[in-house]
Amino acid sequence: MPIQRSILIVDDEFGFAEMLCEMLRELDYDVAIAINGRLALELLAERRVDLVLTDMMMPVMDGSELATAMRASDAHRHIPIVMMTSLPTAPPRESHVFDAVLRKPFTPELLLKTLHVCLFETPAPHRPPRLARGHD
Repeated sequence: MPIQRSILIVDDEFGFAEMLCEMLRELDYDVAIAINGRLALELLAERRVDLVLTDMMMPVMDGSELATAMRASDAHRHIPIVMMTSLPTAPPRESHVFDAVLRKPFTPELLLKTLHVCLFETPAPHRPPRLARGHD
């Protein structure tokens, strides 16, 4: 039986976050929502999360501040972080803390492909490489 993956959506646009949540739950992901980075860090302390999908611009603590705090934490630095942004230009200079960037609006197919790559295919420099399983 495969392990259910857990995704934390961090976005202050509740309608958008809820839409993503429902879509991912239909695909058998365990999903939680936080409306800002500070609340996301509180949730990360309470539950296992396999990937964080965060908006860039939010009140209290934005996506860049959240990602920087996660990368500074031994407990959370290995978690893939996907930034969602409507900014028309290149990602902010802190973009090295993100595993991927999705420009809004994006298609469900692009979202799912990005999540799959971040969860299963590509180790990031700030995360320990995933161990390959094989025959001894």
